[in-house]
Amino acid sequence: MTPAFVQFWYLKSEIKSAALSIWQDNWDNRETGRSTHDIVPRVFNKPIGWNREDIMFATGHGPFPSYLHRFNFRTHDNCSCGEEGGPMHYATKCRFTFSWHFETPTVSLKLQWLKNIRTNNLSRTRLRLLMLFKCDENNLIVEDNN
Repeated sequence: MTPAFVQFWYLKSEIKSAALSIWQDNWDNRETGRSTHDIVPRVFNKPIGWNREDIMFATGHGPFPSYLHRFNFRTHDNCSCGEEGGPMHYATKCRFTFSWHFETPTVSLKLQWLKNIRTNNLSRTRLRLLMLFKCDENNLIVEDNN
């Protein structure tokens, strides 16, 4: 094809392909966002259908002692039960969220476990309920005895 006869649709598809390739390369090589990258390794130009609770759990950005401690909003990263207060703790171990517990995955299967939750509607619903409880009852399970 000579440049004078290049069709608009062809140019559009080439630009889109190049943009997605650059975006994917940036996503693959960044230092931040690795926990999310592990669950969603491919970039898309359409939303993946996550709501607020899904995003908070997957990224760990939310009302978790481990996250709040990173920004000095807490003096420690422990839950009121004494263990580290990250998303996996509340989903699998914490006595305050027992009603929503999932079976604890082995270290080698944790990534697959997270991917399965992302694609299983019942698990996603349970995870959302856990996160809604965590957000609503944050004062019960995020004590900080300065």
